[in-house]
Amino acid sequence: MMAGWMRLKNFLHAFPIRQNSMQDLIFQGLRAVTSAPATDVVAPEAADSSGTDRPRRRRKSKRKLPRRPTVVRRDVKKMQPLPREEYYKSPKQMKTNLIEFLERRDMHERSKVIDIPFFTTGSIMAVVKSDPYIKRGSTRFVGICIAKKNNKLGSTFLLRNIIDGHGIEMMYETYSPLVQKIEVLKLERRRQSKLYYLRDKMPSEYAVKQSFKPVKYNDNKTVPVYKRKY
Repeated sequence: MMAGWMRLKNFLHAFPIRQNSMQDLIFQGLRAVTSAPATDVVAPEAADSSGTDRPRRRRKSKRKLPRRPTVVRRDVKKMQPLPREEYYKSPKQMKTNLIEFLERRDMHERSKVIDIPFFTTGSIMAVVKSDPYIKRGSTRFVGICIAKKNNKLGSTFLLRNIIDGHGIEMMYETYSPLVQKIEVLKLERRRQSKLYYLRDKMPSEYAVKQSFKPVKYNDNKTVPVYKRKY
C-alpha cells in the first residue's frame, strides 16, 4: 500500500500546475484511507447488532383498509318459506321421494279433520273410535299410554287399562280415519320410553277410571314426571 502511495506522490510532483488543486484533494483522500485502523473497516454483515447500521424492521401500518362495498340488488326478492299448502303440492318442493311425499300429504290432510295433541308415554288418554257393529257407532277407551311409535303415516300408540278385573290393551293408529277423537286427560311422562313392565305390576299402579276428568296443563312449564305413591 505504501509503495503504491509513493509512486502516486512522485507522479503528481511531476506536474506542478496541479499541485494547488487536484494534488491536495488526492493527498487528503489517501491519508484518510491509509491512516484509518483496520478495525474501523467492517463488513455490513459483521456489524454489531446493537449499532445503528442494523436495518430497521418495517412497522405494521395502522391504516385500516376500507371494507368492500356490499352490492344490494333490489330486483331480487328474499327467499320466503312456502305456505303450508304450497309445501305439499309436489315432491320437488318438499325435496323428497314420491312415497314419502304421499304419506306426508295424507298426514297433513288428516290433521285438518281431527286435532292430534302432543302426548308422551305415561299420559292418560281417551280415544273415540268408530265401530259399525254397535248401536252407538263408536267406542271410547280410557287408559295409560305404555308405548308410542313415530313412523310417519304408520304411527301408533298403545293404551292399557283394567276393565272388570282384566288387563286390556288397545292399539290405535294415530292417522287412522276410524279414529274420531284423541284426548289427553293428563299429560305426564315416565322415565322409561316403553312401559311394558306395567303388565307385571299391580293394577293399582296404572288403573284409570272411565269417568276420569281431564287435568289442566300449563303450556309454559315442562312435562311433569310421574311420582310414585307408596
